[in-house]
Amino acid sequence: MPTSLFIEHRTNGLAFYINGDLQFDTGDEAVYHEYLVVPAVALAVQRFPQTNLRVLICGGGDGLAARDVLRFAEVCAIDLVDFSSEVIEIANTVFLPYNGGSLQSDRVTVRIQEAFEFVAAVPDNSYHAVICDFTYPNTAEETAIYSREWFQEINRILIPDGIVSTNGVSPQKRALGFWCLYQTLLSAGLTAKPLAVKIPSFEECGLGIWGFLLGSPTAIKRDELKSIALTDSLQFLTREQLFNSFNFPENIAKYRREIAIHTLSCPQLFYYLLNPEIPSTPAAENIGEIVDFLDIEELGIGKLAQGDRLQLESIVKAWLEQIYESPNAANHQDFSKFLPVQHRYHSPQMVEEWLIYLKQALAEVDISRLLKELLDRSAELPPKFANNFKQLATQIKTGQPLSKLPPQTAQFIITLSVVLLMANFLTPDAVFAKGFYSGSSSSSSNSSGGDGLGFTKTVGLITSIGALHWLWNILFKNSDDE
Repeated sequence: MPTSLFIEHRTNGLAFYINGDLQFDTGDEAVYHEYLVVPAVALAVQRFPQTNLRVLICGGGDGLAARDVLRFAEVCAIDLVDFSSEVIEIANTVFLPYNGGSLQSDRVTVRIQEAFEFVAAVPDNSYHAVICDFTYPNTAEETAIYSREWFQEINRILIPDGIVSTNGVSPQKRALGFWCLYQTLLSAGLTAKPLAVKIPSFEECGLGIWGFLLGSPTAIKRDELKSIALTDSLQFLTREQLFNSFNFPENIAKYRREIAIHTLSCPQLFYYLLNPEIPSTPAAENIGEIVDFLDIEELGIGKLAQGDRLQLESIVKAWLEQIYESPNAANHQDFSKFLPVQHRYHSPQMVEEWLIYLKQALAEVDISRLLKELLDRSAELPPKFANNFKQLATQIKTGQPLSKLPPQTAQFIITLSVVLLMANFLTPDAVFAKGFYSGSSSSSSNSSGGDGLGFTKTVGLITSIGALHWLWNILFKNSDDE
């Protein structure tokens, strides 16, 4: 997807956006960068006295993180890796008054490259500190640099006792996603200390209190942090504020125990970001006790999930498990949670409203007539599908709930339902041949004549049946043929 860069100029500074998401506001960007950089590098200075430190910055093409690393005279070399040459160019021109020309320093080497690709080629024990300054992931593919495999690579290239600091997500707005990152670091053999920081511009944009994670192959102790030397001329970070940032309300911290870790083979983070599931702004009276993570030395307790919950086969399995778990599940379960948000511009509220519409639409369906039409056309379907339609017709007449139907019949109904539901969410025009307005007087889809609905409907039907057949083989390939 093309990257959109936008700079909003103001009388007293600027704000920088990538694909519409705020990256920083010069009015308070120092809050973000000081918390991301200074504790990690200060710890490295303390752990490696009288040593020329090597630091890697992944992302951070705006030069602001590099500016704060350069505050430490002990740092002799910084490698900065960012995939965007456009951001690097802006950093060396428009952002110069704010980053102090950091990318032009003789201590900084800039590389235009994907971070994962670069890190995979780095020798073991190469850096005393690694700073991960990535943007908020907007696609599942962008979460690779938050995976266990990524943090295992970071652990590998760190010199023993080295420090990693990574940008996270909001523990207030995206608590499940934040603790997924926390557990993923722990699963990669790193200790992890979470931080929560108020950044006014982020809160104004609805992003909530922001989160960071400080990690190391060896434990990070309170007494050690007490003795680090903060650099001069910091705008926001103080020792007291740093220690306070490790404090989390129990009603947020408790969710760290219920999270699956994020891996390349079984990704979870994007699901958690799209489906937060818990209240984003807890009432003050429900906050409960404060958990100070400087007092906690815990091992990873995150689970390795069985599948990507955004994938169609995982959604169908969740529906089937719920139906067979309770004979009356269809009457008592909130099925909206079994239809996760798939896109960042959707929301749980949108899904809930769509399901209400779906329920109303299904209530108007003449089941007897529908089954008759399906049975009349059953000869055109694969034999297994036709047999299931016949079983369904027989069982529906007796009014049996879905959990009482023969397993393959119930499986077929659920599979078909979820295929159509997910297809409608992703490409509603193609699946149900709904009309749309393209904003112009003509459309390439009409070049063959007519209104295009026949072609669209055919494509939608073929796509849905193809997806159904594919999914059926994945889920039930070991079942006996009818």
